[in-house]
Amino acid sequence: MKKVLTVFILSFVFVFYCDSQYVVKSKNILNPDLNIEYVRKNAEFWIKYAYDPIHGGFFSNIDRYGNITSYRDVHTGVTYKRKSLISQTRHGYGFSRAFMLTGDEKYLTYAKSALDFLFNYGWDADNDGWYCFAKSDGTIDHGQWWDPNTGKWGFQQHYALVGIIANYEATCDTTVKKWMDKGMNSINDHMWDSRAGYEGYYSDGSLNWSEKTGKGFTSTVDAITTNAELSYLVTQKQEYKTRLLQLADVIVDRFIPQMDNVKVLYPETYSSDWIVDLSSTDGSIGHFIKTAWCLGRAYLCDTTKTEYKDAAIKILDQTWSYKTGTTSIWDHINGGPFNSINMTTGAFGSGGDNKDYWTLEQGFTGPMINYYITKNQNYLQMADESINFFMKHQVDSVNGEIFSELDPTGTIVRSGVKGDEFKACYHSNEMGYYAYLYSSLYYLHRPASLYYKFAASKTEQNITLNPIPIEDRCLQIKSVTLDGNVFNSFNAKTRTLKIAPNQGGKFKVTFESTPNILSAISEVPDDKIKLFPIPTRGFIQIEGLENVRAISITDITGKVVYEEQNNGQSSLRIDLQQLNTGIYFIILQQNTGTKTTRKIVKL
Repeated sequence: MKKVLTVFILSFVFVFYCDSQYVVKSKNILNPDLNIEYVRKNAEFWIKYAYDPIHGGFFSNIDRYGNITSYRDVHTGVTYKRKSLISQTRHGYGFSRAFMLTGDEKYLTYAKSALDFLFNYGWDADNDGWYCFAKSDGTIDHGQWWDPNTGKWGFQQHYALVGIIANYEATCDTTVKKWMDKGMNSINDHMWDSRAGYEGYYSDGSLNWSEKTGKGFTSTVDAITTNAELSYLVTQKQEYKTRLLQLADVIVDRFIPQMDNVKVLYPETYSSDWIVDLSSTDGSIGHFIKTAWCLGRAYLCDTTKTEYKDAAIKILDQTWSYKTGTTSIWDHINGGPFNSINMTTGAFGSGGDNKDYWTLEQGFTGPMINYYITKNQNYLQMADESINFFMKHQVDSVNGEIFSELDPTGTIVRSGVKGDEFKACYHSNEMGYYAYLYSSLYYLHRPASLYYKFAASKTEQNITLNPIPIEDRCLQIKSVTLDGNVFNSFNAKTRTLKIAPNQGGKFKVTFESTPNILSAISEVPDDKIKLFPIPTRGFIQIEGLENVRAISITDITGKVVYEEQNNGQSSLRIDLQQLNTGIYFIILQQNTGTKTTRKIVKL
């Protein structure tokens, strides 16, 4: 019976991982550490060209070569340099993630400078909420015809939080937490519509919040991206989880049904009473795929909500397969998603065939998290093609950072702008951050390390870490160091650090993921058996084979690609150089007849 069960489990695993006949090509997926250096280079670009050592924070408008460009006040004609408050929080995010990946504490200094500028000049102390644009000295900028500082633009009310919460995750800084609470309380007190049947965040408000209008994509999907998921993961507060699921419900109940009423994508704009507005038919492909990313994250926070998974599948399947004439959502020739498409005609609008930097990020994150959930090989290919195109073409290897827009082939730069009111080191570093975590923990199931800087406290601190949403018991802490020394005071399964009074410093926390399906493969776990290196480019070394009588290696379809009997050897070195890049399983048959299976990745 045990032998039959083993065969069944292994057969199920091979089908389950039939992921793929698709072979991943991107080095940034197969070797996630490459993303760390990529993020470091981005951070250095912004320090070199955009940081303001006089007033703090970062200048917003940076051209292709790193030059700061100026604005002209439409009322006075005076030229000035701008510091978008939107970009300050985005730099706060990007530099916080740069520290978490590299451990270089100077990036926390720059994150603090960006966020301090936001705190000092961006908050409306009279009415609550955030302003959008400022001049270099922090003066609120009313010098352009489009002036969202005259009201409360919902985009900034949500996005202001993204850098704040990420920085709090990295530091547990009490001052940052106060601003996080301020911002969260503001959107929940002023922007949430609690009317039964109309629940959701309003899109925009007047300066004093006396009027609120509209609902739609930004106030729902971007709300998940910027604060709803992060606030729950970082604090584990039930109220934040409730809001996250409410927003995911809005997507399922409001947006997904509208996919059947247009030719492609879904309408993004609605009235306060959720009446669809089709006055604008140009649809964002990046927004569409981002919706699948947010649904995947919500699902992994509550896997009973299978409707979230189903909705994400509907979005990604349309993304992959939609084509009308010469127009498609996905570029099946060069890889990655296009930029925008007309929802009613299905044709590209102006710039619709661009390869846009943040849309390509969604082309990786949305499919990769849903590949982890579903094991659909198309999603793996989408993630692989997107990051492959991004790293090959979008990264400016000469001047640094990433281009804004390219032609479909990636050979013509259509916009080389490095920074503007919205583009900072947010999307570029978010791409690297999640490429590292998702590739390591969702795909390769190899350890991933992050750095945290927690100040000492007079009382004991218990800090729970949740870097990604994942099913219960599938992620745990493998090891921790404090200022380079071994730190053993942690609960691996709950991922909680127990920090003694007056103890603090820089923590390096290594996480490891164990998917439920893989944890069931090995009937008799054998800790004596060691395999390294994983992943490998050529050879794999196996130690602890004293009780193993046979070794075989199969690909993900179950085809045996290597077999050898073991005649009492304690170790074995196997040459895998002839194998294609991909996932393989080493099956070790014990002398007792039981089998232990380990997953390996060939680069």
